[in-house]
Amino acid sequence: MKTTRLLAGALLLVPTFLFAQAQGRIKGVVTDTKGNPIPGAKIILTCPEIANFHRELTADEKGVFATLIVDATRPYLFRVEAPGFQPQESMQKPKIGGQTLDVSFALNSVQELQAQAQQKALEQPGLKEAREGQELLDEGKTVEARAQFAAAVAAKPDLYLAWLAMGDIDQKAGKNDDAIMAAEKCLSYKPEFPQCLALGMNATLAKGDKVSYEKYAKRYQAANPSDPTLYYNDAVAYLNKGDDAKARPLLEKALAADPKYADAMFQLGMVCFRSGETAKAKELLEKFIAIAPNHKEAPSAKEMLKYM
Repeated sequence: MKTTRLLAGALLLVPTFLFAQAQGRIKGVVTDTKGNPIPGAKIILTCPEIANFHRELTADEKGVFATLIVDATRPYLFRVEAPGFQPQESMQKPKIGGQTLDVSFALNSVQELQAQAQQKALEQPGLKEAREGQELLDEGKTVEARAQFAAAVAAKPDLYLAWLAMGDIDQKAGKNDDAIMAAEKCLSYKPEFPQCLALGMNATLAKGDKVSYEKYAKRYQAANPSDPTLYYNDAVAYLNKGDDAKARPLLEKALAADPKYADAMFQLGMVCFRSGETAKAKELLEKFIAIAPNHKEAPSAKEMLKYM
């Protein structure tokens, strides 16, 4: 009987011993990609083979965490999260026999991911050539830049900014027909884009095509009503004819769009002077000199103020 009791006691000890042998310790660290710890990072452990197993840990101020796994015979899924970082998952199997498994997680920040995505986008066909074209243009290499912009739209025709850049190069080189074609291509992908309408205006004006210029100008004014340039240009046409009455409301519109538009301010001051509104003329010319002391008309304004 004594032998039987001893054997029964030994059997009771076997499961406990085996259970202890199946334990495994885990120690880990969570950092950013530069090796800086991420305090407060959340570590979630689950086990595909144990449906109800769920454990959550929090990294300390050094980004370190530790835990004990009772059943180290199975693999565990680690999900690591932290605000401002991309979550990361990894399947790990603890070491049996009370040994420690060391794990580490380096999380990508949202800013890094955005930069990587942007860089990847810039390397796409068309975008890559457009970027290189802009770099060449910044270096003053217009011929090489135009070639790259042409390659960009050949690979990706809807790059309206590349059409704009190419057309601007052509217009400055006197190739106004090519510039108009580029402006139209740009507008086909980006309707009523003010810069492309301005390109069309400049090219048609250089050609002396007043009818086409007026069409672009009207579209530009509708698309960009806050630009005072068109009001001022129309006013100058009347001023050149000696028609102050028609020029004045246009100059006033230009100043309404941009209260510091020096050219319009000077001309409106002169219109007021010629109409006998001395006080208003003086106010405008003094303000003109204050905001644009180096303007080419500043000496004239100062001379006119002597008579007011």
